[in-house]
Amino acid sequence: MSLHITDTRMTSDLCADVAELQDGRWLVTGYPGRTFDRNQAIAALILAEVLATDPSPRGRMRLFVRSWCDELGIPERDGPHGPTA
Repeated sequence: MSLHITDTRMTSDLCADVAELQDGRWLVTGYPGRTFDRNQAIAALILAEVLATDPSPRGRMRLFVRSWCDELGIPERDGPHGPTA
């Protein structure tokens, strides 16, 4: 599990989601219609990676999932969706 981050693009080696910088905001596949700052884009990709591993509903990782969803201001059931790019 690792993210590859450049000045304008972020990718994951575990899932198909991608973040790209456009007009000063980050667009992340899986979150259509939303933009993020750099830190939120990183959180969104980490969340996508973790959810791609299908963590146990009762496992500790769900605490992190809830935390990242809170940081992104989304309910867990609302994201991320399948990559849209």
